[in-house]
Amino acid sequence: MYTKPKDEISVILAQYHIIPNYFETVGKVVKVYTNQGVFALKEANPSRIYRNNLVENVRSLQDRGFRNVVPIYHTQNGDYVVEYNTKHYYLMPWIENVDSRSDENLHFQRMFTSLGKMHNRTQKEKKVDKDQLQNHYDTLTKRWSKEKEVLENFIEAAEGNWYMSPYELSYCTYFHKILSAHQFASDQLGEWYKKMKETENTRIVMNHGSLSISHFLVNERGEGVFINLENAQETTPIQDLSNYYKNSFKTYPIQQPDRNNWLKMYEKNFSLREEEKLLFMSYMAYPVQTATKIMSYTKRTGNLNEKDRVKELLHSYWHMNNIEFFISKIQEDIEAAKMIVD
Repeated sequence: MYTKPKDEISVILAQYHIIPNYFETVGKVVKVYTNQGVFALKEANPSRIYRNNLVENVRSLQDRGFRNVVPIYHTQNGDYVVEYNTKHYYLMPWIENVDSRSDENLHFQRMFTSLGKMHNRTQKEKKVDKDQLQNHYDTLTKRWSKEKEVLENFIEAAEGNWYMSPYELSYCTYFHKILSAHQFASDQLGEWYKKMKETENTRIVMNHGSLSISHFLVNERGEGVFINLENAQETTPIQDLSNYYKNSFKTYPIQQPDRNNWLKMYEKNFSLREEEKLLFMSYMAYPVQTATKIMSYTKRTGNLNEKDRVKELLHSYWHMNNIEFFISKIQEDIEAAKMIVD
């Protein structure tokens, strides 16, 4: 903790007509204590905040009535980003995260509820670019086809050995599950492509870009707000979802229905269309980690030994199984909804 302000912080805050009493570094933010309240000063990557229009995105959300995002203050000259010694900063109110001391599941529920509201408030209809659609589908299927060859060639080579290495033996054990995941992802992508060829419009929304529980705070009034929107951009709504869930499943084997419930909380405020769910399941199911690790093992790139590589492959297998359970619950909900309609 700093007990007296440094010159750099004082000069920056002077542009807001704020005089700090003292401040402390909390993670990547400087917590500033003043007679006017407590503030958060964040140093930002200039290329990121200007490329992704951080300030415009935050103001756009607020203009659309979405209050679940931390505001950014402007200086006396009207600037939202301050440059000092080649560094760039922006100032926000400090929000004490009440939910960090409460039920973790409730915190996640609030985050996905707020995400659904953000996507709902910012959704736009966009005409489907058929050429762009075709190009995306062709590029993805070509890449996946090449990676499938890598997977199949590796097991053929492994099974042809008189003695398998520990890595090869582990891979042969997992192979059918890996191939099944690859096929499922390809099938979902194909269904998405068929659906999109018949669709005139698609949706884009404001994505957070770095969705994380550490980027969602709940204040004393129980209001949740997103912070760190430096990677926010308008694109498909499944980007936030797939990026978040892909990372969240990189853990030991788990079967937690809570994660599916979070998605339901999201859909109460922003229901995904059929084609969006197809693409979401395709992106989620595709075993991209496995193909990458097989190519790394074949070329012997990196500094990992055999034991570490076996462990790495096991973690990829756990990741795939965690996602499989998650997707199976989504499919169950889809089928249940169809039965209600019928």
